[in-house]
Amino acid sequence: MENENLNRAIDNVKEAWKYPELFQNISRSERWLSGAAGTYLLFKGLTNVFSHPVIALTGAAAGAGLLYRGLTGYCPLKDLQEQREELVPDEIIVRETYLADDLA
Repeated sequence: MENENLNRAIDNVKEAWKYPELFQNISRSERWLSGAAGTYLLFKGLTNVFSHPVIALTGAAAGAGLLYRGLTGYCPLKDLQEQREELVPDEIIVRETYLADDLA
């Protein structure tokens, strides 16, 4: 991860702590559970990186995502889901109906 991306992520976390009402889309209990599960998965992933590298790195990546979700209170996947639910499908207007008797 580049230094610029890391600084941007840290700034996002700081800003989310300053103005939680702007960024939070998950409840307090979800934040606690995400933080606890993320910490556990990140710890287990880092301690097992030499014995099972693929599984450990996958667990560490999932743990980092959950820990970020728990620290900031913002879940981008939940935000995307809420945006999709707000979309209203276009209306369909049926003007003519055709019946066919070609079943024979």
